[in-house]
Amino acid sequence: MPKAHGPPHLPPAHQPDAYVNQVNPVSGQWYTVLDTTPNVRIITIFTRIFWATTQPTPLEVRVTIDGNLITHIVANPVTATEYFGRMWEHTDETNQGLVTTSWGGSARSFLYEGRSVKVEVRITWAITQPTRLECRVKYAKW
Repeated sequence: MPKAHGPPHLPPAHQPDAYVNQVNPVSGQWYTVLDTTPNVRIITIFTRIFWATTQPTPLEVRVTIDGNLITHIVANPVTATEYFGRMWEHTDETNQGLVTTSWGGSARSFLYEGRSVKVEVRITWAITQPTRLECRVKYAKW
């Protein structure tokens, strides 16, 4: 008689969104959106920045997966514009995309996964000013 195996494979369980809404972010400071969490599948990353006078540059989302750093970046973000993390196969992990269209129509069902995952966001200012920085991560755990 064959030996019984464990339970059938189950898909990762969807989690509440990880979210940061940072008023008056400090230039160059990383804000944690999803603290280091085991066994994560990142489904989507969304971010945006609001400002009144001086355009910041760049807007960055840093993902640490199993000790490897991946940076999504947009050099000249437009105020209140929604940006989505996009994997660029043709560039290295320090220059991944933040784009204005969601990749939901892509062939991928998720963006990243790993045994240990952390997501952070930052903005760099020429002149600090009152503003708001947002970042949202949709993810699942197994």
